[in-house]
Amino acid sequence: MDPDSFSAEPMLLFNDYHPNSVKRMFYHKFQGAYFMLVLSFYWASSVFNPQIIDLKQRGAEFVGIKMENDYIEDRKPLSHFIRLLYIFMNCVTPFLHHGLCLSALGHIWLMGTVESLFLSTLFACSHNFELVDRDPTKSFRETGEPVCWYKSQVETSSTYGSFIAGYLTGGLNHQVEHHLFPRMCSAWYPYIRPTVQRVCKKHGVRYVYYPWIITNLISLVKYMHAAGNGTRWTDILENPYTGDQ
Repeated sequence: MDPDSFSAEPMLLFNDYHPNSVKRMFYHKFQGAYFMLVLSFYWASSVFNPQIIDLKQRGAEFVGIKMENDYIEDRKPLSHFIRLLYIFMNCVTPFLHHGLCLSALGHIWLMGTVESLFLSTLFACSHNFELVDRDPTKSFRETGEPVCWYKSQVETSSTYGSFIAGYLTGGLNHQVEHHLFPRMCSAWYPYIRPTVQRVCKKHGVRYVYYPWIITNLISLVKYMHAAGNGTRWTDILENPYTGDQ
């Protein structure tokens, strides 16, 4: 399970829990309309998150990823310095330049909103769309059948566009290829995509591709609405989240 899928709870449900889940609130029925507003605060929740002190991502720890190692410990001072420098350059200097006024707040708000929507929307649309496999380990829990790592990486993500989208997003549009080959330079993703699609088709793995980002965004809105209302549980083509309720 992707630890980021829990990061917006309880405001948003990226995981489409059972319709009777205690995690569902009445307002989740409308999240398809307001989720972009919540995502616009992604910047603030990341920059001022207390987790930057110990560098332990709580979502990752929740799904069992160990965050204690020498690499993280050795780089804490550098990480703290860079974060403080970022906050000074982007959140303090506007007040030094404009004084304590709405103009300075406006500069910070505009920067934060643009950064938030650009990054969080790209992440969201690549992992939350119609027919996404929300629960790739279901078969293992129910039957003990081993899960194919490659299959789960493909069916829990999507790809949109090609070269131009890749240049503009740093390769984030080729999320399937990124999941499969995280250490490969993203400049190669448009070249390997056709081969990845052919191999997936050969082995019966569902590869989701959108020719344009707008089509992926539309699918994202539909998914958020369905996940908020629990309607994916009635569609036999879907695989909703059946983990912890």
